[in-house]
Amino acid sequence: MALTKLHLTNFRSYIDTTVELGPDVTLVVGPNASGKTNLLESLYVLTSTKSFRAKDRDLVHHQSDFFRIAASDDDTEYAIGLRTSPVLEKRVTHNGVKRPLVRHIGQLQATLFEPTDLELISGPPESRRRYLDYILSQTNRDYLTTLQAYRRVLRQRNALLDGFEVESVRGHIFSWDLQLAELAAEIYTQRKALIHYLNNHLTQLYADISGDTVPLRLTYLSSVEAGNYADVFLKTLTENLPRDLAAGFTTIGPHREDFKVSFNNNEIMAVASRGEVRTLVLALKLAELTYSEEQTGLRPLLLLDDVFSELDHDRRTYLLGCLKGYQTIITTTDADAVVRELSVPHRIIYTGTEAGVING
Repeated sequence: MALTKLHLTNFRSYIDTTVELGPDVTLVVGPNASGKTNLLESLYVLTSTKSFRAKDRDLVHHQSDFFRIAASDDDTEYAIGLRTSPVLEKRVTHNGVKRPLVRHIGQLQATLFEPTDLELISGPPESRRRYLDYILSQTNRDYLTTLQAYRRVLRQRNALLDGFEVESVRGHIFSWDLQLAELAAEIYTQRKALIHYLNNHLTQLYADISGDTVPLRLTYLSSVEAGNYADVFLKTLTENLPRDLAAGFTTIGPHREDFKVSFNNNEIMAVASRGEVRTLVLALKLAELTYSEEQTGLRPLLLLDDVFSELDHDRRTYLLGCLKGYQTIITTTDADAVVRELSVPHRIIYTGTEAGVING
């Protein structure tokens, strides 16, 4: 079911703003620094409870100590708020009834495509881990619960590594190692299954977008050798204790793992052009879209932040052809360039000095 109305209070540049969203495509149009991305970002925060580009405190309008984002469909108002004083507190409600964050995530699905997504391929491992964890957390509440538990146990284990000698800490840390190994194995299993799904779709999606058939493969880079992950992980944790004590933190585990991308049987950044990398990222996002829908039965909200300036005509045409059936929010500085190629009903929201709404 489509969201129909979005209300922002003290979020970024919006002090008190209500906009109506189209059931198909909504274009958010305006010059740079006019609040286009802020509006799109608010929908991402509402679905995932976090921003894709800033810390929570930075989302609050500079003259306030709280923000609130609320969006409604025909049945439910979903809202998230953050208060910074007297303590930082985040709150989610459905029709005014408070809900735990973990029960809210996944109620609304969103797939985001924005210019810095190129870092998914060229950036640090953290970007790729965050990509896998976002998809799995949105589509599988058990995964989110496991990931949160893993992080709690990891913090406890790391606390024991601060200032102790090997023999004095070994007896205390083993119980944490057992818990960490069990949780790590579940995260590993789910990430590997997602990688397998993506591998089954990427080559064909890339060919559909570009017209070129290029072998593509994601390979998950585990921090332990092959075998029963939990057993090997536990054994390696025990062997690595002196190294972990020297480092002051746990040096292996899902929080350190990565995946690599092979393009035509070579490491992608060594052989692919910027355009080819951009096409691969688009293919990944479209695979994410179908994965989310298959896993949850919900059609994700599609958020496209100023991506049309990054795509050539053929790739724009292909992407626009994928919008049918998905409620889509597109930010752009040039509405005419997008409208010319749109084949679905749309609404235009202007930000900045020409603020207003046009239906088309």
